[in-house]
Amino acid sequence: MNIEIVKNCLGEKSIDSLGLYIHIPFCRVRCQFCAFYVQPHQEEKVEVFLAGLAHEIQLYGQDVGLGNIPVSSVYIGGGTPTVLSARQLIAVLDEIQKWFTVIDGAEITVEGHPGTINRDDLAVLRSRGFNRISLGVQSFDDQELLELGGRSVSRVTEMAVAFSRQAGFENISLDLMYGFPGHSMASWERTLEATLALEPKHLSCYAFSVEEGSHFYEKVEQGTALAPDDELQATLTLFTIEYLRATGYEQYEISNFCQPGFSCQHNLRYWQGESYLGLGPSAQSFVNGARFGNPADLDAYDVAMAQRELPVEQLEVLDSQEILREHIVFGLRTIQGIRRNQIKSLSDRNKEWEGAFHRLQQEGLLTEEKGYVRLTRKGLQFADTVAVALL
Repeated sequence: MNIEIVKNCLGEKSIDSLGLYIHIPFCRVRCQFCAFYVQPHQEEKVEVFLAGLAHEIQLYGQDVGLGNIPVSSVYIGGGTPTVLSARQLIAVLDEIQKWFTVIDGAEITVEGHPGTINRDDLAVLRSRGFNRISLGVQSFDDQELLELGGRSVSRVTEMAVAFSRQAGFENISLDLMYGFPGHSMASWERTLEATLALEPKHLSCYAFSVEEGSHFYEKVEQGTALAPDDELQATLTLFTIEYLRATGYEQYEISNFCQPGFSCQHNLRYWQGESYLGLGPSAQSFVNGARFGNPADLDAYDVAMAQRELPVEQLEVLDSQEILREHIVFGLRTIQGIRRNQIKSLSDRNKEWEGAFHRLQQEGLLTEEKGYVRLTRKGLQFADTVAVALL
């Protein structure tokens, strides 16, 4: 897409701060549950992609004019960013710091898979500015790991956490998954126990879902795999909340928990309706009321960047009601919730939306307390239902 079109759609209104998300579309093996855009790791494709990514960073920072906006978070996700070498990841961060204003103390995260963690690379990454690492663990049961996609054994996860800590990473996050076919309360409790023994600062605990584009989706469609048990997932969700709260973790979003002071600042931008810019194939952005995204196609991305054009395939400028509606829906994912006056502002302008909101209250999914509207205990189990009703 033409740079001027994107620039004009972003408008002239000042933006207080910006978060950057970089999608690294490479993995050694696609996990059974994964529906993200990924490609097999091939070094020649990596080098072409990184050259294109450098161009995209420059175009947004210099030509679109976002380079002077303070960047408070950088999140390199995927895919599996740690299939790249430390040299390659540092080159990406160097380009960002060259063309954008990354503030002192910014949260700079790299995602990784325990089986791709290298102790020496971690030390280099930490010394060059990365200060947070997020590891996709999913389970501490080796048989479950095998069924979820041939992932490395739990011992490798323990070593990856130890290596990260030795390299100087204090802010370590682990991703876990529950409620997949064959899962049980006893197994999940053992995984949580093993997780807490590693003392991570942050935990993301996701209920298993069958996403279109994943291997599990194909199996469920073919009848060779079972869909998730909704009742089991609801039980495990409430157990997780109570278990982690009792062990000192704060729940600050439906699926996210942390020790005090270690909430993920980048993800909070999504839930609080703040601006973020996504770079790389399939990456999505929300900047100054404009929502746009890149194609989930590495070849198309590489072609666009070789021509020094922005690889944007869809761009929508939201009106004030749409922005407020999304802000409310995403904000309700947080435990704090949304200020009552924001609800009233939209209700006064949209009576149909007001009716949907009141029905959710009557069904016991939403509650109001001390000027905030938030999900109830029941609402936490049916957050997607709430989101669909209010969007």
